[in-house]
Amino acid sequence: MKIMAAGLEAVLVEVDSTDQMLALYRGLERARRDGVARGLVNLVPASKTVLVEFDTFATSRYEVEQLVSGMALSTTSNEAGDVLLIEATYDGVDLRFVCETLGLARDEFVRWHSSLDWKVAFTGFAPGFGYMVAAEHRTTLPRLAQPRERVPAGSIAMAGNFTGIYPQSSPGGWRIIGRTQHRLFDVAAAPPTQMLPGRIVRFAVTK
Repeated sequence: MKIMAAGLEAVLVEVDSTDQMLALYRGLERARRDGVARGLVNLVPASKTVLVEFDTFATSRYEVEQLVSGMALSTTSNEAGDVLLIEATYDGVDLRFVCETLGLARDEFVRWHSSLDWKVAFTGFAPGFGYMVAAEHRTTLPRLAQPRERVPAGSIAMAGNFTGIYPQSSPGGWRIIGRTQHRLFDVAAAPPTQMLPGRIVRFAVTK
């Protein structure tokens, strides 16, 4: 674990893996929720880092660093609670490329992808976009050399070792494998996104 200053009111914590990042993030969220940690304002997870923002009137950098350094980084089973089930149609324009890259026939790929527990590691890129990982997916899928100018909302796509769903129509360079009608971001909802770090997502195949 490496703890670095990030301005006057935050520290950036770097760990060795996405699993360790999720363990750290969940631990800090619990500490904040249970009142064990004073002054934590915001937690921003990424692939192998967590940005910890704090209120200098309620705590100090030293206290935050002590809290962080005492967090266990061991991985555990899903602690995010309920499972988010998303209906998916596997008919994306890049499906053949992805199948060939993974060495699977189309039906084999659909069974494989929809059988996995996809865990939201972190969010970013666009409101409601979750970077999902699965322990059984280790192959790195290349992004498009030239990103598309428009990817339709609801597109299910893969890149690197992640699966993601475009919550809104936007540019994008991931490999599109399918689509869903599931609404992932609603500014009027609480919380506005269903893609919460640590949450498990499962895909249900539709025609």
